[in-house]
Amino acid sequence: MAFNILLLNPPYQSAKGYNREGRCTQEAGFWSTPWPPFSLAMVAAVLRDKHRIRILDCPAQRIIRARLLDDIVRNAPQVVIAAVSTETIESDLEILGTIKKRAPRTTILVFGIHATVFAADIIGTGAVDFVIKGEPEETARELIAAIEAGSDAREIKGIAGRGASGETFSTEDRGYIQNLDDLPFPAWDLVDLDRYRLPVSRRKFLIVNTLRGCPFRCSFCNTGVYYGTTARRRSVNSILDEITFNIERHRIRDIFFWSDTFTLFRNQVQELCEGILKKGLNIRWVANSRVDTVDPEILSLMRKAGCWLVSFGIESADDRILERCGKRITGEKIGEAVRWAKAAGLKTAGHFILGLPGETEATARATTRLAKTLGLEFAHFYSAVPYPGSALYDEALANGWLWGKDWSSFHQDEFVMELPGLAADTLYRLRRKAYHAFFFRGKTLRTALSLIALDGLLSSGKSALAKLFARRR
Repeated sequence: MAFNILLLNPPYQSAKGYNREGRCTQEAGFWSTPWPPFSLAMVAAVLRDKHRIRILDCPAQRIIRARLLDDIVRNAPQVVIAAVSTETIESDLEILGTIKKRAPRTTILVFGIHATVFAADIIGTGAVDFVIKGEPEETARELIAAIEAGSDAREIKGIAGRGASGETFSTEDRGYIQNLDDLPFPAWDLVDLDRYRLPVSRRKFLIVNTLRGCPFRCSFCNTGVYYGTTARRRSVNSILDEITFNIERHRIRDIFFWSDTFTLFRNQVQELCEGILKKGLNIRWVANSRVDTVDPEILSLMRKAGCWLVSFGIESADDRILERCGKRITGEKIGEAVRWAKAAGLKTAGHFILGLPGETEATARATTRLAKTLGLEFAHFYSAVPYPGSALYDEALANGWLWGKDWSSFHQDEFVMELPGLAADTLYRLRRKAYHAFFFRGKTLRTALSLIALDGLLSSGKSALAKLFARRR
């Protein structure tokens, strides 16, 4: 029989935007606009041939808790599959637990990095029936088939659950999907794409994934828990077919190429750009990168193929901090890559992290100076958050750096570690100064304001930039 399945991005703080995509879990605000729910659309795509699927992206659709519960009662889904995250896990489980009480026959599944790391704990709350560990598509398909057939879920790799007598269990990990071309395109037709628009231009955009997995070992990153530490790339033909489909079916030409490192495989990027040009696809796109995976030629080709912005994970100006956190780049390489990108005609964004182990007031100020002198159009200064699943989390626990374990504080604007000789209060002050120093400059301020969607940021009565400097602790 066909199940009635609800794929859910749970509500977040009175319908504020929130993105839950692998390691990218964050409030939609100054830097990030709400993203189309890629993982939910992918799970929908692998299930829709046998089941009735709906997607509710509550933050983007401004669906608050009460409205969601009314929807559950009215539509009576037999299965709910929800994306969860570290910062929101407590509210996520509270909402899912309430759904369980109101609809006890509904089977509830969750996925995400936090769920993967703490699968047994989450099952122990009684709020959910199963946790999908790691990337969700194949596991969701097999688990739903087992539930439908009434067979033993313990035979499914990559899950945690509860047995008939109430005991929790966790099966062996599932291998990662090796041929990404075997996956269907995301089921974007089940999503209200009008909800996802670029700042100011208000053009609709879509996410296209080009590879999964990351071979680098940055201590602050937990992507390996979700997508693995071996990179798996899609074929260029598959990517081009998806772009063409998005243009023809959804009339969308703005693309966010979402990968752990888009430029990891130079030949893939080269073939993709050449394919875009040969097919005359006329798209506008952005991508992320590392400073040690680009060169002048590939950046120039990216610009010709429609890329207008490339973002670099720079993290710190201090080579010792970069070495200690496993980033394995240098200040010299950082400057070189940004110069090449600008020479190619690309706008550049830099991502910096304040409060990594080894940070001092002097190194934090040096990072602020670097951000100003690189000539970046945009910058974001994150707090160093020891997310579960990262080496930094293990290091923080081992050294007693965590001053609390309130998951809602594990937010990129919060400092939840007390490093030796550097208080969190000092880091808040340094972060505010970093934003002020970078953005309150003539050209930089004008560029930044041109991309801010003021409608979403001014609702609280504060200016957009003022929100950056507000302490959230």
